[in-house]
Amino acid sequence: MFDIAPDHAVGLYAALVALPLALVALRLRTGSRGMPGTVRAASVLMAMSGAIHLGLVGTHLDEILTAALFAANGVAYIALSQMYSWRWWRIASASVIAVTLFGYLGYIVLDFDTPDQVAIATKLLELTTLGFVLVPVRGERPWRRLRWTALGAAIPILTVVTVATVWIDALARPDAQHAHAGAVLQATNDVATPEQTAAAQRLYDETAAAIAPYADWRNAWAAGYRPGGSQTLPSTHWMNQRYVDSGYVMDPHHPQGLVYANTKHGPELIGAMFQMRRIGQFGPDPGGPLTAWHQHENICFTPFGLEFSLMTPTATCPIGSIDISVPPMLHVWIVDNPGGRFAVDIDDRLVRKIDQS
Repeated sequence: MFDIAPDHAVGLYAALVALPLALVALRLRTGSRGMPGTVRAASVLMAMSGAIHLGLVGTHLDEILTAALFAANGVAYIALSQMYSWRWWRIASASVIAVTLFGYLGYIVLDFDTPDQVAIATKLLELTTLGFVLVPVRGERPWRRLRWTALGAAIPILTVVTVATVWIDALARPDAQHAHAGAVLQATNDVATPEQTAAAQRLYDETAAAIAPYADWRNAWAAGYRPGGSQTLPSTHWMNQRYVDSGYVMDPHHPQGLVYANTKHGPELIGAMFQMRRIGQFGPDPGGPLTAWHQHENICFTPFGLEFSLMTPTATCPIGSIDISVPPMLHVWIVDNPGGRFAVDIDDRLVRKIDQS
């Protein structure tokens, strides 16, 4: 989630090129040294934002409206970055930035585009620019109170609205590589071949047979498995640290984890979990799309084990929690999971049904 779209990466390069050029232009401009630092900062940031938008025109020529909007935005930003001595510069700049922000959010909500790191970084750049534009300077007493009010209210509101819209959209419409919030799937072919289907069946059969003795949780305990989380939750992963450290790779006889449903009758085995040792190292995929590994990224946890799900698009966790990512894993569910035998998650309704049986 929130990866860099290939056709947006050029925007980053354009911004990096624009930064030194904007600084040089500012230095060469007559009278620029007499301008407040906030005005000069806004000038540079607007030039960078303009460069990003212009850089994206070429990669969106097949989308005429989008390309035209990028071009218009880019020209407007670069023009305004050099017009800071104009009487109406602040109003014009604030208006263009606000319209651009809300226009982008509209694009996201209407599903014309999907959020990525370049877009999010650009919006944060624009919000920062807006803050500099609104900071009052000496000699503007009639507008001073209004400016501080706008700065104190508009910026936080726009930031929250922008981040919330991007986040909600990404969670509501995850891309094909994200099974759910925070889980990135291994890239595979779209449809399993007969050979892959047979291989997935063999993996399932071997794993189900190998973990059968652990239906009695006491056998799992004796083998070195320990609960890896609260047993008050519907299900818990039991991890075997010795198997984790040994580096077994998709070995049905040495799964790094077992998954138990926490029922009123005690732990009930519902699956196994294979896990790689390093983040980003996906395991073998004999079943193609049927056995794709997944990796949990940017999950926020408190020291007490409470999960806050994904980090925000601005790469932050709630106060008091920390960001963690875990190595790729593959589940094998030995119960009739609606999501499939190798799904990322176990269906909560199934776990409740097991508990009630």
